[in-house]
Amino acid sequence: MIRTIGCLFNLLHIAFGCLIGWTPFNTSCYHLSGESTSWMDAMKMCEMRGAYLAHVDAASEDDFITSLMKTNGVHNVWLGGSDWSVEGQWVWEPEGTPFQYSRFSSGKPDNKNGENCLVKQAHHHYHWNDNDCDDHNAYICENRNNLGNPAVG
Repeated sequence: MIRTIGCLFNLLHIAFGCLIGWTPFNTSCYHLSGESTSWMDAMKMCEMRGAYLAHVDAASEDDFITSLMKTNGVHNVWLGGSDWSVEGQWVWEPEGTPFQYSRFSSGKPDNKNGENCLVKQAHHHYHWNDNDCDDHNAYICENRNNLGNPAVG
């Protein structure tokens, strides 16, 4: 029985290119961590997994992350965006790629008290907000699908 389950997991990994504990969507795999930590520590945890804090490039991807949050009862997650290099210029870290898509909550970002890190929050209807990078939130890592197989999400 255990051997059969192991074979099934291997087949799923081959089929979708995502490791166990990661969820496929389009050409990426996502790991939602319920652990609360600072934005920088979340970035480091993703890097240790060969990934990065999620970069959200389209509404469909943002909706997918919302679904993961709701399914797992997570209210706030760090995403990989910041404007700490140049105030008001939001980029995906660590590459520094400017946002092509955003879903900030109304009146956000507001840089209240030097908020420079991107968080997605349930109490803002799963829209984005700028937050103090030292606050503790759950986080979501993203990694390109290892095998390049499109994954249905």
